[in-house]
Amino acid sequence: MERSVVTFDTKLPGYDTQQSIHLTAQGDSPFAHSREEYRYLQDHRAYLNNPTYHKYLQMHKVFVGGSGAQELITIADELEHEELPRYLDAAGWAYAEAGLVLADESTVKRIELVKAAEQCWERSLQAGQYLLDERAPQFLYEDAAPYRTALNLAFTPLIKSIVVGNVTDTVRERVFADTLAVSQTSAVQLELASKRSDAGAVADYVGFIHEANTLLALLYLDDPRYVPLPSTARADTGYYHQDQTHDITIVNQHWGAIKKTIPLEVKAKASVRDRERYKALIIRGKMHLSIAGRYDPRHTLSAFTNVYERMANLDDYRTVDHATTTLLQLLRLYQQGSSDAVDNATSVTKFHDSRYVAPHYRGT
Repeated sequence: MERSVVTFDTKLPGYDTQQSIHLTAQGDSPFAHSREEYRYLQDHRAYLNNPTYHKYLQMHKVFVGGSGAQELITIADELEHEELPRYLDAAGWAYAEAGLVLADESTVKRIELVKAAEQCWERSLQAGQYLLDERAPQFLYEDAAPYRTALNLAFTPLIKSIVVGNVTDTVRERVFADTLAVSQTSAVQLELASKRSDAGAVADYVGFIHEANTLLALLYLDDPRYVPLPSTARADTGYYHQDQTHDITIVNQHWGAIKKTIPLEVKAKASVRDRERYKALIIRGKMHLSIAGRYDPRHTLSAFTNVYERMANLDDYRTVDHATTTLLQLLRLYQQGSSDAVDNATSVTKFHDSRYVAPHYRGT
């Protein structure tokens, strides 16, 4: 995928929103409560004291059906009145997932749900940026969180395209460009965190960029039948149904009809314990997305940038080819494993036996 229809004047909802919020976040607090009143959240499980959020996380990490979608809307209607970024992120994903799966609803209604998701994510980004500017403790907002929220916004055009049943070339490229822009900004923050020896922030940014590189590789394959999205908020948390946790969802769709979704979990490297735990396909950033000797995720990100901007050298093309070819091979092998629909046989989300992949692909 090379630059063709996206110009420098094209609006990038994820990157543009993040940058505008960064410029305006300082000033009056968007919080009705002081940070001290949230100190009990140092124990991260205290977030579950919110019964609506708790209920949301207890749901299986699969795309729901019609009745589940109505439950998600009820959950989102309650969580959208919260002020903490984590709750607002969950509200956004509850709205977005409902919009994706409510095939019997009107397109207008479904688009309204996705727009409600955007509003929640924008508020989450605003609240989170304020916390970062005020140097709030990480249990309120982790370093890479604003970039993940910006990616949610970057991918809303693809979600809307699925809803209307037309995933166009223009939308796919715009999301690619937006993902690049958000990721490049996070790479700057990774460099700054490295210089101040902030190991926690470094790990958070490295993990995020590996996930972004996976999304870029899937978008680069440029197949409108297989649309990658960041996973929902509950899919990316491990409080319940830990074996179903995943970072990315590939939506296999045909003119807006979702045939199935494929879950991916992204790790810089995966331990034996990881490979035994996760039912999703595990993507190992240092092995599957990087060429030998170039294991910093910023190298792969730079390669995608240079190829897209038509400034690539041979090393860049080798990196992009390795990442995309490897992902294709892994996805094909994963789907050959026996299907495991978890406890929801009616869901379009299909987990497969990830153990099938290892004997057929060296290094997994």
